Amino acid sequence: MPFLDPALGMLAAMPHLSELHGAATHLAVVAIPLFAILHFLRRAGRGGAAVVGAEPWALGAALVGIAASGATGLLVWGEAQTTLRGQHFRVGNAHFWLGIAVAVLAVLAAIDWYLSRRRNGVHHRPVVVPVLAMLIVAGVAVQGYLGGRMTYEHGVGVFDGGQMAQTAIGVSKLDVALAKGASQTQAGKLAFSAEGLGCARCHGNLAEGLRAPRLAGGRDVTDFRRVHQHGLFPKAVVTDKDFAAINAWLKTLGPPDRRDG
Repeated sequence: MPFLDPALGMLAAMPHLSELHGAATHLAVVAIPLFAILHFLRRAGRGGAAVVGAEPWALGAALVGIAASGATGLLVWGEAQTTLRGQHFRVGNAHFWLGIAVAVLAVLAAIDWYLSRRRNGVHHRPVVVPVLAMLIVAGVAVQGYLGGRMTYEHGVGVFDGGQMAQTAIGVSKLDVALAKGASQTQAGKLAFSAEGLGCARCHGNLAEGLRAPRLAGGRDVTDFRRVHQHGLFPKAVVTDKDFAAINAWLKTLGPPDRRDG
C-alpha cells in the first residue's frame, strides 16, 4: 500500500527495497558485538545462567542480521554501480567484499561454536571463535564507515534522492528565474519557499523562525555555509550567487536578528 506524504498532501510511492538495507544492518550491528561480549563473559565465568542462555540467541541473531544485510545489500550493490562515479566505486567494492568476508567469518565462527558446544557442553571454550569474533566486530565497524560514506557523500541507497533531489530542483528553478530576468528578490522568494529549496519548512514562510532560527533581515554567507555547506545545501550545488538571491529577499522582511547572528 502506498503511504500518505503529509508534506505533499498526496499519495507517494512506497520506499524502494534498497532502503531496507539500512534497517537490516541494525540487527547485525547490535547482535555481533553483543555475542562477542556474552561469549567473553561466559568464558570468564561471569553472568551465570543468564549469559549462558543468551549467548546462542545472540549468535543466531547475528547470523540472521548478516543474512538480511547481505540480501538487501545486493539491491544497493546494483544501485551503487550506477550511482558511484570513477574511483569512488572503490568504496563500493571495498564495502561489498568486506561484507562477504564478514559473512564467511561469521559462518566459520558459528560452526566452531556449535561443534565445541556439542562436544563439551554449555561450558565449552572454542579456540577459533574469540579471534573471529574480534575480526568480525572490526570488519562491521569498517563496513559501517564505508557504507556511511556511500550514503552520506554519494546518496547510494537513497531512492529518488529525497531532499537532495529537492535541493537540485530548487536550485534549477532559481537559476532559470534569474536567467529569465527575474529580480534577485523575486527569485530568492521562490527559492526560499516550500516548493523551492524548502527553507520555509524549517524557518517559516516569512523566515520568522519555526524549528530553525529566524532569518528575516538577512544572513551572512559564512553563517549559511557553517550550518548548511555539508548538509542540505553543499557549495557545489547552492552557489554564493544562489545564496545572494535568497538573502536579497530575506533583507526585505525586516532587520537582522542579532541574537542569532
